[in-house]
Amino acid sequence: MRVAGLGHRSYAFVVDWHIRVLAALGWITILVLALRLDWNANAAAAWPAIAPAAMIYFLYHPLIEILMRGQSPGKRVAGVRIVMRGGGTPGVGAILIRNAMRLIDCLPALYMTGLISCFVTRDQVRLGDLAAGTLLVLDEQRAPSAADRTA
Repeated sequence: MRVAGLGHRSYAFVVDWHIRVLAALGWITILVLALRLDWNANAAAAWPAIAPAAMIYFLYHPLIEILMRGQSPGKRVAGVRIVMRGGGTPGVGAILIRNAMRLIDCLPALYMTGLISCFVTRDQVRLGDLAAGTLLVLDEQRAPSAADRTA
């Protein structure tokens, strides 16, 4: 197993972040248009749009990684996958622990704690990976070769 570096990790995160934001904004847009919500007239009218959008944003990683067995669309595009330290597919508990720790990894801003953790740990892992016993590794079947990246 080859541990994925910060570049692969960041690329996967950026792709997934865009998917999360677009899905959440798409939900809000559809609901606002369908219900013709007037946010200025009634602040309580915003909850049917905001609550599901927040759930989409915050539950994206754990649900998708459980369903896709340690991957997400961003991880798939980046050619990486989450595995247990022994190489096996992570279980639901490990994925939930890993993703719950995102709240700490993102502190104080811009994932600084997670980035620092990646710089100082031997396997370039964030705190969520340390707590869950997981690694982000190159998916040998999906990772682009050096020739593909330069072409």
